[in-house]
Amino acid sequence: MKEFTLKQWIIVVILISIITFGTGFLFGRNFGFKTATVNVNKEPLVISQNPQESVLITIYVTGAVKTPDVYKVDEGSIVKDAINTAGGPLSNADLIAVNLARKVQDGEEIIIPFKEENISTGTSSSNTNSTKSQKININIASLSELESLPGIGEVKANAIINYRKNYGPFKDIKDIINVSGIGDKTFESIKDLICVN
Repeated sequence: MKEFTLKQWIIVVILISIITFGTGFLFGRNFGFKTATVNVNKEPLVISQNPQESVLITIYVTGAVKTPDVYKVDEGSIVKDAINTAGGPLSNADLIAVNLARKVQDGEEIIIPFKEENISTGTSSSNTNSTKSQKININIASLSELESLPGIGEVKANAIINYRKNYGPFKDIKDIINVSGIGDKTFESIKDLICVN
């Protein structure tokens, strides 16, 4: 038998390796071996949220309430809610004269009248004279009504309204002297023409 040289042995080994590799490759294809792939959805999960946020409006509650002041209430609140926010009505509040179910508006001044006052709504009104004496009620009088008093011009009338907003209703007619620009002389000229309830 003819002996193989080293070079021939190397060629034989290479051929065997090629045949073995090729057979394994074809075997794998014939049996349908496939590489598993995972399809990962990289899009984040979005949870839709649309919370209903409450809208606040600003109102000024004054008159026959326990704590007259500027308050923020939920939009859609009614006059009754405004009164409760201001600490509730005083014992002499005339709640029959106001529409407790009326919705309040942003920036509104809500005046709760005292009993025996001629007022038909819970807001500022020009018809604010007392039903009996026809005196001007300085707690709820309008700018034009205050200007009708002797010695009270536009500046002093505005000062009265601003004092009312900042400190609440007058408890006595003489308290009007605390308003800037109104002294004893002015008070003497108007004291018989004004009232507080």
